[in-house]
Amino acid sequence: MDHDTSREEEAAAVLWRGTVRAVASGPTPDEAWALLGDFCSLDRWVSTVRTCRRVVEMEVDGAAEPEPEGEGRPDAPGCVRYCEGPVNMAAPGEPVGWSKERLLETDHAGRCYELLDSNKGFGRYRATVRVEHDPAGCAVSWSFEADPVKGWTLEGFVAFLDKLARGVAQRLEEEIMVRP
Repeated sequence: MDHDTSREEEAAAVLWRGTVRAVASGPTPDEAWALLGDFCSLDRWVSTVRTCRRVVEMEVDGAAEPEPEGEGRPDAPGCVRYCEGPVNMAAPGEPVGWSKERLLETDHAGRCYELLDSNKGFGRYRATVRVEHDPAGCAVSWSFEADPVKGWTLEGFVAFLDKLARGVAQRLEEEIMVRP
């Protein structure tokens, strides 16, 4: 076996895995999930996402075409969202980072989704976001499995996700605890 080929295969086999968790003081898991449960509302909860909308497409002669309005089910497995924001370390010359993500599974307290396409240096990426009970109220747990992401170290990527999870927890506190 060629030694250089072996190193390339080893590098390709490396998979990043991790979980971050952020506590939201006050909100119950049910209150938090009532707000976070909308798959296409990420722009309300993550400050670096400026746009998050459902993508409605269907195959026509091998090409993606817009699906007629009203067809398909938002928040059901298979739903695809388009997200856009300023974070784009992999393509620094581009003004915006974007991704298309598909919902794989959902339950009363969480969802699993995968990345379909992006300009952010991602290969395979799958994540599960859950709302869990915590003595202070609830916690947002964000687990992931991914190919190494271009422009990031694993530690830097985990720190980035930790910051996002803490931001989501803070938004939940603000949104839920200030309601009359």
